[in-house]
Amino acid sequence: MTKLELFSVLIVLLLSISCSFTGVMSFDAPTSIGNYEYPYGVYIPSNFTIPAGNVYKFKLYSGGFVWHKCNTTSGKWGIDQFRSVYFNRKEDLFLYPSSAVAALDFRAGGVTIRSVIPKNDTSIMNVNVVNTSPSANPAKDYTYELLLASNNTGEGALKDITYFILTEPNGGAPPPDKDCGSTYPNGYIYSTDFTATMIYFHPGSS
Repeated sequence: MTKLELFSVLIVLLLSISCSFTGVMSFDAPTSIGNYEYPYGVYIPSNFTIPAGNVYKFKLYSGGFVWHKCNTTSGKWGIDQFRSVYFNRKEDLFLYPSSAVAALDFRAGGVTIRSVIPKNDTSIMNVNVVNTSPSANPAKDYTYELLLASNNTGEGALKDITYFILTEPNGGAPPPDKDCGSTYPNGYIYSTDFTATMIYFHPGSS
């Protein structure tokens, strides 16, 4: 099964869940990006430092797939690709695709997050991981990440984002490293789904 097919499976799954939960409930598609309610109680690793002059702006919730690639030379799994979509509220995950507000593109040239509501928001930014921290359950859940935003363009919510944090990961971990080269051959692509909370920062003073 190809990566595109796997992502399509996620879409179908989300749509089927949406139907079972919402029935005939109507939904107004979002016209802006960001949930501005402060994320009290969300865990942020102690080794993640947001530089002075940057403050909380909003949070988003993400869902998608991460593909890990087995490298028998190093005996480890590496990130091959990432695909995820973003929502203003956690419950909006079940109303995909009309509830999505942004999407992540993982390409050879870098990682980009862009608005998917271009009538109301045209912002886009490149992102790079600058620090990581293991999750509480690394055998199951993806790592926490601190990311730096750059090359922000367009008009909208992402235009002034400077940093953001991936926290509360659920799923997304690869198999144990010992399985790379034994259970799985060199170059094997392992796909797994995940959800997470994203906390965004922009210039300002508290």
